[in-house]
Amino acid sequence: MERVTFEERNCSVARSLDILGDWWNVLIVLESMWGTSRFDDYQKHLKISKGILSKRLKLLQEHEVLHKVSINGGSEYRLTEKGLDLYVVVQAILQWGDKWNPPAEGCPVVPFNRDNDAELAPLELRDIQGLPVTLKNLGLRPGPGANANTRLRLESLSFRDKYR
Repeated sequence: MERVTFEERNCSVARSLDILGDWWNVLIVLESMWGTSRFDDYQKHLKISKGILSKRLKLLQEHEVLHKVSINGGSEYRLTEKGLDLYVVVQAILQWGDKWNPPAEGCPVVPFNRDNDAELAPLELRDIQGLPVTLKNLGLRPGPGANANTRLRLESLSFRDKYR
């Protein structure tokens, strides 16, 4: 079965899912954020086959989320700046999962700020003036990369009234 790609789509979400749409890719990024860097350690912590892990690491390197470095006769994988920027995405998934799909015993991990020991507040969107944005007041307008189809789609959007 040939893999579908969204690289030609005029949608940043679809194009990002080309990289992050496979659950293994997100879990590899999470492991990297927790300090995992060696192939055998990814395999051990994720309980993933060597073949799948190898393919996913290669894809994450091709998309410059990870880079491979030689260390003491071996190799390690490190998050790039692009990969490090995913911490907000991973944290949002973690908070959503803790709220809507936690284990019966409760949240498995509690993220906190190591500088002051304070737990993290729930993530929320804010505009550049610092005001909260919810789906009720979220708007979309064409950006500089919007093609004609995207512009037509944005003109026809009706989600604004659905969540008021």
